[in-house]
Amino acid sequence: MLRRRFDHIRIIDLRGDNRGARPADVARDDNVFNIETGVCILIAWSGGEARTGEAEASVEYADVWGPGAFTRREKLDLCTASAADGGLLPFESVIGADMDPLKPPGFAATDWPAVDDLFTYASNGIVTYRDDFAYATTAGEMSARIQRWLGLPPLQAAQEFKETRDRKAEPALRVHFNEKWIKPISYRPMDSRFTYNVREYIDFPKTELQAAWGEENTALFASKDGVGAGPAGWSHSMLPDQHAFKGSYGGWVFPLRNHAGESAGHFLTPSLLPGLGIAYGRAVAAQEAFDAILALLSATSYSTRFGRDLEDEFPHIPFPSDGEIFGRAAMIGSRLRALQGFAMPAADFRSARLVGQASTPFLNVPTPRAAWSADSDGTVALLADRSLRITGVPERVWRFAVS
Repeated sequence: MLRRRFDHIRIIDLRGDNRGARPADVARDDNVFNIETGVCILIAWSGGEARTGEAEASVEYADVWGPGAFTRREKLDLCTASAADGGLLPFESVIGADMDPLKPPGFAATDWPAVDDLFTYASNGIVTYRDDFAYATTAGEMSARIQRWLGLPPLQAAQEFKETRDRKAEPALRVHFNEKWIKPISYRPMDSRFTYNVREYIDFPKTELQAAWGEENTALFASKDGVGAGPAGWSHSMLPDQHAFKGSYGGWVFPLRNHAGESAGHFLTPSLLPGLGIAYGRAVAAQEAFDAILALLSATSYSTRFGRDLEDEFPHIPFPSDGEIFGRAAMIGSRLRALQGFAMPAADFRSARLVGQASTPFLNVPTPRAAWSADSDGTVALLADRSLRITGVPERVWRFAVS
């Protein structure tokens, strides 16, 4: 409506959204009001100019981060000064129409393909609104839980089930228990769990994803709403939960292998492997391309350099022009894929030990900065009184963040 009603639109983005991940290169971003939602100033005007056909307003956008305003005081001072000097805020023309964002897209200065351009199939992960009930840390725990629950009186069973609009206890109670329906799940990064993979227990089982996944697969998880300082992608080797990469809207699953008989065996876009083959002068396998993409998106330098481009966009992939660099990236990516898929690390990396006796039945882990101490054994306190600790954990490992 704004585009069609007015001749000109100007956006001054004051930022300050505290509900998601800030770009990795933005250490502070105050809101000009005492609220969590980001704020912008939108100025739209009509000058009575003749308009032809479906012509829409011209749109210009200015970001207070551009001139370096990050604190509340800096933003307010910039607005005051800009009222007298219009050149202080650099406005950028925004190309688009209809419901396109009134903001320049990320990676606009590149011709790199986005992750969703490189795969022909994407989905969200499975969704249950009763994680405490539907997930367990071991198959045995899940088996015992379901069998016990099936023997409860209907009213108590409904209370423990935590009924939602889409899933009620009564249909689930009619499903006879079967051990083979207990399946491993990628619940969170570095967190494998088990679920009772039955439709009556899961709000959104994503049957199409499960069919595409098959008995064995690997997938890239990526988001288009910011990743902070963490990796811009993650690999999963088990059917993933909606939030297997990050919380708050989860992200998108891009499986690699296509098990359909008439397919090429993968979900990569048909032009990708032939194009890489021409560029590098040799055949490129689907797994190799997947691993090279994973290596790039796992680099802290990528999330930092392109943090602002990643705010509203899927990651874009700059494939290297040098085939040797591509091959090295694929080797690194294969190691990352193995570790993120819960492969056992080498012995040198299994040095951590649990030490002490807990003084309380519940963990109370201090913040990452306060929990880790510079002891020679790399100690992490699991309780404030340090009665229970993990030793042998390097500081770099303890402070690693996914999203």
